[in-house]
Amino acid sequence: MVWLFLGYSATFAITRAVTVIVICCPHALGLAIPLVTSVSTSIGAKQGLLIRNRAAFENARNLNTVVFDKTGTLTEGQFGVTDIDSASLTPQELLTYAGSLEVNSEHLIGKGILQETKNRGYSLLPVQDFLTLPGKGLQGTVDGHKIMVVSPGYLEDEEISFDQEHYQQLAQQGKTVVFVLADHTLAGSIALSDIVRETAKNAVAQLKR
Repeated sequence: MVWLFLGYSATFAITRAVTVIVICCPHALGLAIPLVTSVSTSIGAKQGLLIRNRAAFENARNLNTVVFDKTGTLTEGQFGVTDIDSASLTPQELLTYAGSLEVNSEHLIGKGILQETKNRGYSLLPVQDFLTLPGKGLQGTVDGHKIMVVSPGYLEDEEISFDQEHYQQLAQQGKTVVFVLADHTLAGSIALSDIVRETAKNAVAQLKR
């Protein structure tokens, strides 16, 4: 009351009053913090947010960048082939080899390539020595050729040249591009597109707000 009579704001006065109470009886604070933690964690869980690290959750108010996994998160996760650019192989050979390799893949992009291969009526070929390259792609032996379906990052790491300008054009259209190598030579590329979820734009707008 004295603070108020001296002309200080209610916020200033209440803050001092609570400080004195906590110092006099800190047990209340010890009870309040776990309660707040429990309630806020429960509210988050009901909204689909599972909190593993409380400190990280509290620091989230300082975030200024959010990185999404696009496929199946901002998009529907249903890929369709839009472009096939061949180099050393014909478009049919390119899709047949890639589709045969993707039979062993669980990735959504792989399923899209496999479905396109089937839609066109191309016969799949047996694959030997199949191997998954984490974060890079797939490889295996198809029809006597070492076939690889890889990301642009793999080509850059291995210093294999490709049409950067064309790749950027496809990427700017929201398409995902994978490259096919046959016996360590660039055989062509396959571009796929995914459908953006109707809720994605609203989600990004809410995060910015």
